[in-house]
Amino acid sequence: MTIEAALNTAMETIPDCIAAGYVDMETGMLLGTNTLDSDSADVLDSLALAVANLFQGRGVKAFEDLLRAAGVEETDNPGFGEIAVFSNDRLNIFLRTREYPDHVVCYICRSSANVGLALTKSHLSLGPVAAAV
Repeated sequence: MTIEAALNTAMETIPDCIAAGYVDMETGMLLGTNTLDSDSADVLDSLALAVANLFQGRGVKAFEDLLRAAGVEETDNPGFGEIAVFSNDRLNIFLRTREYPDHVVCYICRSSANVGLALTKSHLSLGPVAAAV
């Protein structure tokens, strides 16, 4: 299965999902995409560059270091595994893959999406999407 096909299958199960992308944070490259419209495709292109900073930026690293110092975070953990960002009209879900810690799957959903269901379905899709790489 191709990465595009895996992302398409995931989008069909995630409520109100309008775009999906697979990002390699090491290179900043978007390795695969699937969108319902051209506006979402443009957003994914811009998003690929921002994902590495989101997961590996100084602010996030400092926060993770504080959690480790407090004993809340494991020391061998590669960092945050997921980040959800809410905007006026979108729910953006970013999930780091277990198999490839430098890879992130991104889902963009309409704000009308059931957040709990979107997060659950996103998690369930992570294995099959990572396996398609």
